[in-house]
Parts: sequence; C-alpha cells; structure tokens
Amino acid sequence: QGVYTNGDEFVRLVRLAGATGFAGIETNWKNLERWADRPAEFAALLKESGLVLIGAHTGGSPWAAAKQAELRAELGRAARFVRAVGGRYVVLSGSVPPKPARFADRLPEMAAFLDDLGGLCATQGVRLLYHNHWQDCAEGCLPKLCRLTDPARVGFAFDTGHAVHAGEDPAAVLAAFGRRVELVHFADYADDGPSAVRRPPLGTGRLDLAATAAAIRKAGAVRWIDLEEEAGAGQGPALAK
Repeated sequence: QGVYTNGDEFVRLVRLAGATGFAGIETNWKNLERWADRPAEFAALLKESGLVLIGAHTGGSPWAAAKQAELRAELGRAARFVRAVGGRYVVLSGSVPPKPARFADRLPEMAAFLDDLGGLCATQGVRLLYHNHWQDCAEGCLPKLCRLTDPARVGFAFDTGHAVHAGEDPAAVLAAFGRRVELVHFADYADDGPSAVRRPPLGTGRLDLAATAAAIRKAGAVRWIDLEEEAGAGQGPALAK
C-alpha cells in the first residue's frame, strides 16, 4: 500500500522487509511522520530490521500555488527526519498541470520549482530526487527536464512501470538521462485489470526485464533499486514469490 493508517501494520512490514533480505526501504512520508519528533525510535527499528531508509516519498508541483508554503514546510520536515535516521533522499512526485496545459509545455516552470526544492533539501544534508508518473514521462519529457535542472540540486528516481505505461522504452530513457538517475523504481506494467493490478510482479507484464536491467547497470549513477509491486485481489502468492 501507499499509506498505512495502522502504525503497527507498517512496523510489521518494515520488519518483514528486513527478514526477507531487503537492504533498505523507501516509503511515503505519511508513514514516517508519526516518528517525526522521535527519529531515534525509527532509527532503532531500522537497525533492528537490518535496513536503511533510502528515502521519504512525497508529492508537489508548482501549479498548486496556494500550497507552496505548506509544501516547503513539509519537505523541510521530511528532509530533517531522513537525515536524522541516516537516509539520503527525499523523493518527490509531481503532477500534470491543469488542462489545457501540457506537462511538456511547462517544463521550465517545473525545473525551476525542482531546483528551488533541491536547494532546500541540500541545506538539510539530503538530496532531492524527482519521481516520474506516466503522464510526465511521455513525449520525451524526462531527458528534457534533466537538461533544465541543476545536477547539483536535483537527481531522478526513474519509475520503469510508469515509463512503459507512457509508451516509452525504459532502456532508451535510461540511455538518454541515466547519468542523473540515482534511484530506480523497478516496476512492471500491465494493460488491463484494476489499477492495483497494473503494476504486477516483475516479469509478468510488458516490461522488457533483461533490457531494462542492462540499462540500469550501464546508467552508472544508480545507488538503489526499489522493487515496486502492487498486489491486487488474489495476487498475494505471486507477489510473495
């Protein structure tokens, strides 16, 4: 799931991730902010589970003008927490601008927005990564956004499943801007079924697994690969496997 309202369930899954053999976790900031004022407790949970915090994931965009102060405050709080528990990244998902505008037409505005927030994160000793959804991956937008942003302030968390959804070839996208990709959300994509089943276990959807894995290896800057799968009804056994 994205956000766990039950804190005990989230703690159980953190421990399960460690017991399964994962090295780290990335999760929505909403799951972490219950420890915002007591990061040492979450750091102890990570240590007990044999994990590190890769990053805290949140969202925001420059077109939500009324929420900019709130976003900066939340981002700063998340960045301080990530640093306090030994993590490295704040991961930000954007959104498409209101119609009739196209994301491709608003790239300079998004780039300036990301550079500003990247600078804010840097003051807290962590790095901002921009995470793509399918809408902002179409029309070659990611390599263009890469060229418009300051590499000292902004890196990228590339989601392979969303790239497939957008009709893009993840291996080709990585070849175009992989030097800026520090985190990969390794996800598949399926055309049909409920939304939660459209990101099925790796190798069961449309993603060219071998070509994408080879492109990740060649990218050169990737520090972490997140396994991202969303289990729908009846998918639990496949997801566990």
